[in-house]
Amino acid sequence: MSLFPSESAADAGLGQLAEVLPGFEPRPGQAQMTAAVATALRTGADLLVEAGTGTGKTLAYLIPLLQQSRRALLSTATRQLQSQIVEHDLPLAQQAAGTNRAVAVLKGRANYLCKQRIGEARRQRERAGQPLPTELLLVEKVSLQSEAGDRNEVRGVDEQSALWPEVTSTTDNCLGSQCPHIDECFVVLARRRAAAADLVVVNHHLLLADYAIRERWQGARLLQGIDAYVIDEAHALADVATSFFGTSISERRVTTLLRELRPHLRLVPSVQLAGALTDVIGLVEAAATRLWQRLAGLGHLTILRTQALASARPEATALESALSQLHDCAGDLQLGQEPVWQKAVETVHVLLGDLQQAVPDPEALQQQDDGLVRWVEVRPRDVLVLVRPIDVAPILRRTLLAEPAVRVFTSATLTAAGRFDHTRRQLGLSDAVQTLALPGAFDYPRQALLYVPDDLPEPNANGRDPAVADVLERLSFASAGGVLALFSSFRALREAATALRERLPFAVLVQGEDAKERLLQRFVVSQPAVLLATLGFWQGVDLPAEALRVVVLDKIPFPPPDDPLFLARSEWLERNGRSAFGSLSVPQAAIALRQGFGRLIRSRRHYGVVALLDPRVLRKSYGQTLLGSLPPARRTARFADVTRFLSERAGGE
Repeated sequence: MSLFPSESAADAGLGQLAEVLPGFEPRPGQAQMTAAVATALRTGADLLVEAGTGTGKTLAYLIPLLQQSRRALLSTATRQLQSQIVEHDLPLAQQAAGTNRAVAVLKGRANYLCKQRIGEARRQRERAGQPLPTELLLVEKVSLQSEAGDRNEVRGVDEQSALWPEVTSTTDNCLGSQCPHIDECFVVLARRRAAAADLVVVNHHLLLADYAIRERWQGARLLQGIDAYVIDEAHALADVATSFFGTSISERRVTTLLRELRPHLRLVPSVQLAGALTDVIGLVEAAATRLWQRLAGLGHLTILRTQALASARPEATALESALSQLHDCAGDLQLGQEPVWQKAVETVHVLLGDLQQAVPDPEALQQQDDGLVRWVEVRPRDVLVLVRPIDVAPILRRTLLAEPAVRVFTSATLTAAGRFDHTRRQLGLSDAVQTLALPGAFDYPRQALLYVPDDLPEPNANGRDPAVADVLERLSFASAGGVLALFSSFRALREAATALRERLPFAVLVQGEDAKERLLQRFVVSQPAVLLATLGFWQGVDLPAEALRVVVLDKIPFPPPDDPLFLARSEWLERNGRSAFGSLSVPQAAIALRQGFGRLIRSRRHYGVVALLDPRVLRKSYGQTLLGSLPPARRTARFADVTRFLSERAGGE
């Protein structure tokens, strides 16, 4: 195997797909992308590729990636996409490329069962005289029989079960090298397999978490020796980076720490020390409660500027003092090498640092802008302060982009109005980076219709909600169900749900009334049906042609105006002489609109209508930018065209 794949070898590998994939049809865009990726790997030049839906981009990058002998990493947006690539696409690509490279899948630690914590969950229930729940027995059985210890192997435990945090570990509670199960730890074993593999498949969360750890602890590193990176679904990378290069402090995080320490007080060898630890745990709990009350009183989504920080600083200082006392007590020499208390010292140290960053001294912050935005979120049974970088581009430049490696960034949606400017700025890429834009492989004029009614009230106008409900009702009847309607707010979602349940004779499914995967399954099997959700719901949604015929967006998907991160970034752009609306709002909306088409037209069998119920796209100057970013579907403002289009396609035309 050569060090670098040649364009001709990559093209030959693509040609072999006809031998291993029944019904394979050559696609010009796929061949172009394969050659471009092979060139990037050979020359070492980073590459940005937009490959429209249906291009076959996964195989287009996998074949040249497998043909070169260097160690590679593939990162994608979700665990579901990881599984799809490993189980379906990689075997095909290996056959087509004529290779048998060693591949390892690596997930975040929360995806692996923890034998130490499973045992502790059992012991706690036995000490309390409680029966062992069936869910725990199922998890325990898999942990004894499985080689990988992936929680997906457990059948019969709901994805939302409260048991999962008890039987998986976090960085706050993992005992590390002090764990009695370290030699059989599923996380450690998965990392060893990844270290020996030619190709490691991760998701963006793990990739960015690794860099975030390196930023905090010099020398700490999980993913090493990578010569070539492919970042699939690259449109999501900046958002994930924003999360992982920030931090947070929360009521639940502190409560969990204290709850997990209390059972170990009975093992403390000294009565006096046990009493001191008990007292200081109570002190931390009381101080934390006062801080959460103060923060909650500031209000949900309140940005912590100087005045708000000053008001919360006394409570934060009191909690810092209490945590420092807990840190000193947990490190008492009488506790010796007890792993739980050693871990507590480390966890409290990290917690203190995060608290000081989340609620800093406002005077010190005024002296130097740290490029971060802080805000309060008040959730059911939890209060948080989230800290996020306003601009992640400099961070990506000193982490991912500083690696001595070649990087290929790809997605179906990277451009706005045909330009890569927004994506390049977000990811910290230079203007000179190589780019390639490939159109989708589908016949959009035949398969899709864009419906934008021009007689609807604009968002926030009187009569808006009833008018939207009327259009949804008409669309639902015209398409005989198969409608996925996406809303910009839960309020608008609830209004529409109430109206449609009174008017439609078939199932109306609503986000929040069941788990996402079950809602999607019910939507497919319950046709005719309508599914109502918020805009974020469509990430990872891939529905069969017989189930989905209409995608509705209630309005242009601009970023929420009350989102603290969006507000901070808008202010930062304006301070730097750039229009926040033109540089941030419009490009994000354009990419989100294109993703709507990507949810509807997934194959040559799919057809349907994308309905945008926002007449501003026809009336405002930015409308042409948004419409010009969309696939070349036919466009109409007349409902009669919608019914004709759906009728013709249903009839097989």
